[in-house]
Amino acid sequence: MKEDDLELMVDDKEDDKIIERKLRKGFITKVYGIIFVQLLITTITVYISLDNEAIMKFMMQNNYIIFFSAISAIIVLLILVCGKLTNVVPINYVLLLIFTIFESITVAFVTVFYEPISVLSCAGLSMLIVFGLTMYACFTKRDFTMMGGFLFSCSIILIFLGIIGLFFRSYFYQMFLNSMGVLLMSVYLIYDTQLVIGKNSQLIKLDDYILGALNIYLDIINIFLKILRLLGKKK
Repeated sequence: MKEDDLELMVDDKEDDKIIERKLRKGFITKVYGIIFVQLLITTITVYISLDNEAIMKFMMQNNYIIFFSAISAIIVLLILVCGKLTNVVPINYVLLLIFTIFESITVAFVTVFYEPISVLSCAGLSMLIVFGLTMYACFTKRDFTMMGGFLFSCSIILIFLGIIGLFFRSYFYQMFLNSMGVLLMSVYLIYDTQLVIGKNSQLIKLDDYILGALNIYLDIINIFLKILRLLGKKK
């Protein structure tokens, strides 16, 4: 093979890398744009529920709605992910919006039982933690994308511990569960962030932007709820 041919092959590879980096940057922008809208919807829903006395009392007196919204969110999530509709436009956006609304209602129902200033403080702390973990995921040389199996196993263990906690009512046990939950969700956030960034051994495909946004959004929501249960002041 001639030297000119080798140089052309090298140039083609460099061009492909440049195009791939540009596409990945666009993908990252889209993912975090979707997450921003999701968090905005959740924030507005929580604010309305805490700011309006009538809505707050209605939520406290009708706890069954939280189960309806939580179950509905799970069903929509399963339809979206298991039905392989995450990259089918515009169905994916519609289902994502419906899921976000139900999830926001669920979060709002949890927050009405806490003091508003406590909710605000925990939200601020959560955002600081999320920002720090995101920066760490972006700049660390450690590859967290290989930890999927380990994280899933830890999730199963934590679920079983949570089931035990339903029968073993202890303040310290609940604090232990929530602390472990914050730790697990924090590692999940690093893991999912690196999958979106795509600089490590595993990555999310460019057409799976809905899946990437869903993962990180749920990580953030779970971190906030665990911190609220840990540090929040109930009414």
